[in-house]
Amino acid sequence: MDLVILAAGEGKRFGGNKLLADIDGLKLYEYMEKIYERAYNFENKVIVSRNPDILEYYKSKGFIDVVNNKPELGKSRSIKLAVKALKEIKHSESVMFGVCDQPLLNPVTVNKLINEFQSSNKSICSVRCKERLGNPCIFSANRFDELLSLGDDEGGKKIIKKHMDETLFVDIEDADELLDIDTKEVYQYVLDKIYKTS
Repeated sequence: MDLVILAAGEGKRFGGNKLLADIDGLKLYEYMEKIYERAYNFENKVIVSRNPDILEYYKSKGFIDVVNNKPELGKSRSIKLAVKALKEIKHSESVMFGVCDQPLLNPVTVNKLINEFQSSNKSICSVRCKERLGNPCIFSANRFDELLSLGDDEGGKKIIKKHMDETLFVDIEDADELLDIDTKEVYQYVLDKIYKTS
């Protein structure tokens, strides 16, 4: 299993680079790396960002660093850059895509997704809470060409919705695990929850 972390968003709604925000003494991008590091021993790991500090940090953790210097061209750009990077090396049979602004994601959930996917005969896997789909999600390598054919502002959900019969949905109870820090209000909510439980 390979891992791709997408960290090239512009953070317009947050009013700055949210990935630099402090979460329990770490920058958000550092905090997210720890979640995935605790969850599973991935074969290849890719970080997609345009921030030199983020790229350098992840590179020091064994990630392949991929620069997306034009995130404004659409969310599929980071996905495509990551897939192209994996195709250039000896990649595994599947890849997990995660985002870098989801600090309430539990490493146990990440591990559960991987284990259930690997025990299934499906080619796609998505975490779900009630009817809400979220990240992370997993695609078999035989879905790479479809990922590369996504339109500018399309994401993996388009492929999931096209292949519902080929998708394993792993249900979780806590919707907060799927929260992206898009605004200062969500950031404060996340901080309150983390400090309340720590």
